[in-house]
Amino acid sequence: MSPEARERRIEATWAGLPVRGVSVAGRETWFHLPTLHFAFDLGRAPTALVSVPNVFLSHAHLDHAAGLAYWCSQRRLLRLPGGTARTHPAAVPAWTKLLALHEALEAVRYDARVEAMESGARVSLRRDLEVEAFEADHRVPTLGFVASEIRNRLREDLAGHLPGEIRDAAARGEAVAEKVAIPLVAYSGDTGAGVFARAPRSFFTAKVLLLECSFVEESDRERSEKWRHLHLDEIAERADLFENEVVVLTHLTLRTSPGDIRKAIARRLPPRLAARTVPFLPE
Repeated sequence: MSPEARERRIEATWAGLPVRGVSVAGRETWFHLPTLHFAFDLGRAPTALVSVPNVFLSHAHLDHAAGLAYWCSQRRLLRLPGGTARTHPAAVPAWTKLLALHEALEAVRYDARVEAMESGARVSLRRDLEVEAFEADHRVPTLGFVASEIRNRLREDLAGHLPGEIRDAAARGEAVAEKVAIPLVAYSGDTGAGVFARAPRSFFTAKVLLLECSFVEESDRERSEKWRHLHLDEIAERADLFENEVVVLTHLTLRTSPGDIRKAIARRLPPRLAARTVPFLPE
């Protein structure tokens, strides 16, 4: 398969969640969650992402973020108000300067902005959806993210009580419901094996996990450690961590053919994980 064919946009639905995107190591990575109305990373800012108002930018490498200024500019051109790209605080000053340069070059003002998101911070996108950030393990400051559905549920200690008792508790001013976060989709960004210790538990229980795996060749283990990208064997060694319904391996190398990648997944991951693992590759 040619590099150009590998860069075709993929559309799929896993665990009931539609995902669109492109992810090829060193070339371009972005994921659009259309039913959740946000994106992980921007790649070169394809047209499909211009109307997306919330972007969670894992890090500043250009295969993930080259399109940031273009996204801001296109939103202005199409008169789309606002737009926020949230990313690691360490990268914000440089991004702010870069966007200011593009504003000066275009002689315009962008409405969309880049904002810092601390590790551990949560952003509420709507009443029933929030996104949490955590520190990944890459060569530059990088965040991973977990998006969760927020539901109100009867307090656990009130389970089994009669409806009248619950109404009486509410009448006394007691909070009878509590918020529960149900992890829907998690994204590792680019990362080394440190992510397995740093990520919150929700990363491993999200219905869909978009997990970077740049290298699959056994000879590339040292290379993956040097460049702080995940290797398939590092995932295999931690197979018991993953409770996700689907693990989608992203950022796959062009050095290995799609057929060999699929064979390596089936051969080197334990069967209980291999059965739930999908490479983010065109058919």
